[in-house]
Amino acid sequence: MQTSSPDPEYDPAAYGRNFADVYDRWYGDVSDIDATVEFVAGLAEEGPGLGLVLELGIGTGRLALPLSERGLSVAGIDASTEMVELLRAKRGGAAIPVQIADMADPVIRRGPPARVVLAAYNTLVNLPSEAAQQRCLLNVAARLEPGGSFVSEMFVPAARMPSQRRTTPTRLGGDQIVLAATEVEPAGQTVVGEHIELIDGGVRVRPWRLRYLYPDQLDALAAAAGLELVGRWGGWRRQPFTDKSADNVSLYRLP
Repeated sequence: MQTSSPDPEYDPAAYGRNFADVYDRWYGDVSDIDATVEFVAGLAEEGPGLGLVLELGIGTGRLALPLSERGLSVAGIDASTEMVELLRAKRGGAAIPVQIADMADPVIRRGPPARVVLAAYNTLVNLPSEAAQQRCLLNVAARLEPGGSFVSEMFVPAARMPSQRRTTPTRLGGDQIVLAATEVEPAGQTVVGEHIELIDGGVRVRPWRLRYLYPDQLDALAAAAGLELVGRWGGWRRQPFTDKSADNVSLYRLP
């Protein structure tokens, strides 16, 4: 079930509709899958038995399938039927339960308690506003079992994000050219962009939008949801987090 968003201009299914057909090809190896699986598996194996791993923005199964193959119990949330159809068409994908819903919608609180909730590769910043991000973390806390873990991965914004517009080539090869046009709006902490694909003599525009978070802002949202920061790293291999880190992997726990 998918309900209407409190953010009237936000369509939670838009990203999947715009990128599902190229997601695996463009983003299949965008992060360290092996290290992510080991990190998450370690959390799921804490306590008696194997706990449920609930992935927000499960998409085409880039992480969910390797987690399942590792022997973990995995479920997912995603607003995009297009993405989830691709997951279900893959080997083992049909066995992973997925709820089609906006992760900021309280409807996702319905379901079995999770030992781990995972929001990987900028998932949380795809939500349109601070209020939506807060609602999502309240939902996370409601789904976690006592002592359960929430782990988030996102990019680290520059300390002073400049207000700018730019267009850069991102993929060149054969008969395909992809340009990324982005506009940064520091006042709202948003980046609005389009991937402009020139292929076979045609043009395909794939719009996207994110609202970035600084680490201290993420901590404040988590604390408001009752989640306590356990640790922060510069990557899934637990690299130290420094002022030069490009990635923010943060682990929170429900008391």
